[in-house]
Amino acid sequence: MATFNKDDAKKIIVSRTDNLGDVILTLPLITQIKKNFPKATITFLIKRYVHDLIKNYPGIDEFVFIDDLNESSKLRKFFKQKKFDLMFNVYPRFEIALAAFLSGIKIRVGTGYRWYSCLFNKRNHEHRKTAEKHEAVYNLNLLKIILNSKEDLPVEFNFQVSEAEIKNLNDKLTKKSFDLNSDFIIIHIPSKGSAAKLPNEKFIEYINTFNSEFTNVKVIFTGVEEERDEIESVLKEINDISNLINLCGELSLSELKTLISKSKLFVSNSTGPIHIAGALNKNIIGFYPHHLPASKTRWQPLSKNSVILEPEASDDMGTIKIETIMKGTRNLLKT
Repeated sequence: MATFNKDDAKKIIVSRTDNLGDVILTLPLITQIKKNFPKATITFLIKRYVHDLIKNYPGIDEFVFIDDLNESSKLRKFFKQKKFDLMFNVYPRFEIALAAFLSGIKIRVGTGYRWYSCLFNKRNHEHRKTAEKHEAVYNLNLLKIILNSKEDLPVEFNFQVSEAEIKNLNDKLTKKSFDLNSDFIIIHIPSKGSAAKLPNEKFIEYINTFNSEFTNVKVIFTGVEEERDEIESVLKEINDISNLINLCGELSLSELKTLISKSKLFVSNSTGPIHIAGALNKNIIGFYPHHLPASKTRWQPLSKNSVILEPEASDDMGTIKIETIMKGTRNLLKT
């Protein structure tokens, strides 16, 4: 196993090339790397679409996009040119691990449980599939190997929302006769399919119940453009839509962050945006299955103000009761 001197790490790269929620839960690792290597530059290898959300995130000196390096030769050339000293393979992929090895990155941190783990020379022997810890903790534990520490590292987020971002979004939403400073909740119905979701019929029942009780609180729907049809099919079943605003497909990720920061409550299945709300420590109601790889233990939002609801029977998400959701709603809106 390779020897390591902290002072030798001048250029560090962190690779997390999967999806939105996964990248957000890697940000605490970025924070701790910067704290422990304050003089090093940190490059973040991600998918391009996530960049808008984290483009100004503290601790990241440079972004590079896997979209532009989708061939092994391009990866190797990039790694050689940059001359990285240390690499964290948070989301292990063979082609990235091989390129890092062949390009001569001295210290390569990754899992010890892939067939190609021999390409890493600092290995973490934890099975994430057992879901005994949170994803953010698994990510941080990669750094513990480098620090040779048994102490748990803190999970810290540094998302910032500027006054300019708030003003720009408020100006945009004024055209929809909506004031960003009014009382509103966000309901994010779509899911990318990574976990079982609350049925749309349950969302319809919840929204009708919420509207009848909280008449002065607006309900905002979010999602991307290709999810608009799903949202509109739900809206057709709502008794009174006068208090509802559909922003599906109309917000960038940074605008979504700003909207969430001003919300009173975020209600969602297990999907990427719930982790934005978690990183902002917002009031959250999240719906999670018992199924181990998608369970709340590994994937719940990291807010101190969250209510996580699971099905009563197996993984039948339809068994989550509306009154249970409303109880969580009342309690969180009181705070």
